[in-house]
Amino acid sequence: MSQHLAQRFDMPFEEGDRYHSEANVEKMSSGIPLQDADRWEWLITLNMIAKQHIHAGRNVVISCSALRSAYRDVLTKDIAPHCHFIYLHASQSVLSARLKQREHFFNGDAMLESQFAALELPSKDNAFIIDVTQTFECVSQQAEDFIRPLISN
Repeated sequence: MSQHLAQRFDMPFEEGDRYHSEANVEKMSSGIPLQDADRWEWLITLNMIAKQHIHAGRNVVISCSALRSAYRDVLTKDIAPHCHFIYLHASQSVLSARLKQREHFFNGDAMLESQFAALELPSKDNAFIIDVTQTFECVSQQAEDFIRPLISN
């Protein structure tokens, strides 16, 4: 969805997982869930990437699992008014089935379970929430309708 939105609005796209350290990728590839301490540098890196785009006058779509409120705070440090979250909501079973269809270093029910255990659901005040059990077209339209007025300013 993130890449689709970036293309739809002609924005750069940054896949957050690309910026994990080798140690984090190795852990996740081995089915070892990341802890908060593993994520801080990654989150700081994503914040710096967002800042670079914003300071260059560009909108950007960054995909990542901003599981906790504290993570979202790091991601938006010093740029909060320019950052907007879309939370793609689905049950653990739905996401498990979808992950099994992907080739990715983050895979497996144990990893997904650890993410759901860490998840602090954003409120409607902090994120635009979309139920992704709907069709892709419906999810896409909702996301586009959310983004369009944000970038037209």
